[in-house]
Amino acid sequence: YGLTDFYDGLVFLAMTRKTNDMKWMSEASKAMSKLESHVQYGKANCEHKLLLLQAESKSLLGENQDAFRKYELSIAVAEKNGFIHEQAIANERAGDFYQRHGDSKSYHYYGKAHDLYRQWGAFGKVEHLYKSTAS
Repeated sequence: YGLTDFYDGLVFLAMTRKTNDMKWMSEASKAMSKLESHVQYGKANCEHKLLLLQAESKSLLGENQDAFRKYELSIAVAEKNGFIHEQAIANERAGDFYQRHGDSKSYHYYGKAHDLYRQWGAFGKVEHLYKSTAS
């Protein structure tokens, strides 16, 4: 439930960041609305996904304290419910958030994402993350 909306939302938010075109933010908002309805019926499966989209949205809007809180919640809920791969994604996105702000906390989140991707067996992603975040 909500998997397509989750990944669509991530893509739309990335496009908003890349192009500064708010039409993508509108599309992301639609995806988040759909995900909110999925949370009502499958909280354990969808809550962390919604929290991550909200974190990304807050980051784009410059609401950094709220973004940080949402990243942390997304990571914790994904871990609690056993979604290792989406916990990895949330850690990677949090790492990107801190890197954009020049904060060394990014290394913690990238390291955690690296470990989680490895645990999940996504060795290609492990290599990609290592190459793209090496200083």
